[in-house]
Amino acid sequence: MIRTSRVPLLGRGTGWASLLTTLLLVPALAPVTARAQGGGADTLVLRWSAPGDDGNVGTAASYEIRYSQLPITATNWSSATVVGGPPVPQPAGTRQITVVRGLARGTTYYFAVKTTDDAANQSGLSNVARWDWILDTAPPGTPRGVKATREGTNEAQVLWSANSEPDLAGYTVYRSFDAGGSWAAVTPGPLTSATEFLDTTVPDNTQDAWYRVTASDQTGNESAPSAAQDVSFAVQTTAPASAWSLDPGYPNPSNASTPVRVPLVVPPTGAGRAVLEIVDSGGHTVRRFDLSGLAPGAQDVLWDGTNQSGRVVAPGVYTAWLTGADKRRSVKLVRVP
Repeated sequence: MIRTSRVPLLGRGTGWASLLTTLLLVPALAPVTARAQGGGADTLVLRWSAPGDDGNVGTAASYEIRYSQLPITATNWSSATVVGGPPVPQPAGTRQITVVRGLARGTTYYFAVKTTDDAANQSGLSNVARWDWILDTAPPGTPRGVKATREGTNEAQVLWSANSEPDLAGYTVYRSFDAGGSWAAVTPGPLTSATEFLDTTVPDNTQDAWYRVTASDQTGNESAPSAAQDVSFAVQTTAPASAWSLDPGYPNPSNASTPVRVPLVVPPTGAGRAVLEIVDSGGHTVRRFDLSGLAPGAQDVLWDGTNQSGRVVAPGVYTAWLTGADKRRSVKLVRVP
């Protein structure tokens, strides 16, 4: 049986590597980006997704990586410079990198890769990645839709909407115990795909904590922080007569056939208007209730699980936000199938 090695695909990064051509024996798994390694005036990092030993299955035996000042083709491949010490192939789909040093800054280079399997079959030429020393210095956009809510006694849930940059590396959540004080990251590293984070490290006796979120790209550029969100951990046994109050909804969780009751207390006339918003995990408001017509005292807002257009929302975690004249409050609502 004739076996062929899968071809790795080198690709285009944001503003700094361009895709020239693709010569494939079989389709590649994912694009790879060539980008400058931070602080290296003569250095770049080449990234790709590992192909398999047989198509997209298994682990290849070895890589051969070459570069040239001319576009690499099957004809001039053997005359291109070999990159020493290529990494050991990992299982198909794994992100891999190699560092190339000793390059002349300002000179255009072209890079390509071939893969060999355990039967010594070598793949065709990958696509060719071009490096022009055009560094990416533009940070991602500031994360939007950031909300923070208290969960339990000493926990806070932070939610935000996903960024759309193709070279996004992840998000960092910062916390402060003073609205104007110092900020410290509470995530162990950039969150690569999540758009929510549960902070379980709030110290005992904390009165308030503020949270904000940044986004970073693969070059290490970090966005400006989002607006700070305050979470109160103060124990309040009795709500002031002049303030709106919000209690946990019930039943919780609830299913599509069961409406949710959200209890609240309407203060006396003159305390100001308020709204109750149902927000999904992406930070989007799906339903809005104007509470201005409610009489003072204990009231229930009934949510039947539909959005503003009357369509049933998908199962998931939602947040009911009560915004009154004095402060915002929230409770979690879980909808199940």
